[in-house]
Amino acid sequence: MSNYVNNIDYKNITNYYYIRECDILIFPSIDKLLNIVDSKYELVLIAAHRSKEISKTGFLQMPENKYKSKKNIGRALEEVNEQLIEVIKK
Repeated sequence: MSNYVNNIDYKNITNYYYIRECDILIFPSIDKLLNIVDSKYELVLIAAHRSKEISKTGFLQMPENKYKSKKNIGRALEEVNEQLIEVIKK
């Protein structure tokens, strides 16, 4: 092992991860989304498909300043929450 690995302060590393976990804001909440979509797996498929669609076409269903998320996957979840994506239940 190098000296760098031996001199790591593990207490600061755990504090860093603790701070990072607290900084993460999840919007919209999974509970609200599961009222619209039947399962987490279906939600993942819908959000991934819509996220890829946004990446390819650049088309957003709301004005860009109304989205809270900057990433396409978050924007896709927000569109599901606003019921801009029709989920057909079989």
